Amino acid sequence: MRFENRAPEETVNYADEHPLKEFALLVVGVLGAVALGAALLGFFAGELAARVPFATEREYAQSITLKFEQAKLGPAQRGTRDELRALAGKLAAAMPLPPDMTIRVHYADEPTVNAMATLGGNLVFYRGLLHKLDSEDAIAMVLAHEMAHVYLRHPARAMGRGVAVGLVLSAVSVGAGRSIGGEAAQRAAVLPLLKYSRDQERAADELALRALVKVYGHAGGAADVFKVLGSAVAGEAARLAILQTHPLTDERLALLQELSRGNGWPSDGPRTPLAAALRPAGAKE
Repeated sequence: MRFENRAPEETVNYADEHPLKEFALLVVGVLGAVALGAALLGFFAGELAARVPFATEREYAQSITLKFEQAKLGPAQRGTRDELRALAGKLAAAMPLPPDMTIRVHYADEPTVNAMATLGGNLVFYRGLLHKLDSEDAIAMVLAHEMAHVYLRHPARAMGRGVAVGLVLSAVSVGAGRSIGGEAAQRAAVLPLLKYSRDQERAADELALRALVKVYGHAGGAADVFKVLGSAVAGEAARLAILQTHPLTDERLALLQELSRGNGWPSDGPRTPLAAALRPAGAKE
């Protein structure tokens, strides 16, 4: 019996698929795994962060509070801030806030049309939005909405997600992970890190509406806020920070009507006039 080593076929290691196609599938698979890992880790990190005692969150956020408290305000701006704080105190009594959950309202004398809630119970109300609202009821709705974010621990959840994404990215790129994770952990007051999901915005709307009706006897102030935002022209709407993550105006008005009917709330009623400190300079009573 005679044996011999035959030369292998020249095409034995050739794949039928184009190598670029295989590479593309590999890249898509890796990116998909990273995205799924980031989403899962972000969800669990957010839930874990929301269970941290609020006192711990408030202590962690002391630098944020100090930053806002040290902002230079003139006498008129301080009067506006104090009036907003008094109104927040009235709303807090109508909301199920835990005894240790303190709300600290800050006023930013800037044209940005926005209001936000960040870590440690810090709320910021911008002049640009304040001067678009012509009743205390409407301002109260915005405050109650941001206070609801604090009560529902949405800022903590947002930061937890940011840190988790940084950890996942660090497995892919140390530089990217350190940058994003560090920014989420150390600069939590920055707006892009504290955007909330549409579901979170709806939950905050519902809780705010309940408080609004308790204080004013009707939900008219909420409708005013939604209509003011909805009346922004196309170009303006693109610049309004408050419209970038919130549900559409028609959707929010529909939710208002649904909740009003379901709970027997009056959807409209007399508005409470603005205190002098909340009106634009030169505005008449």
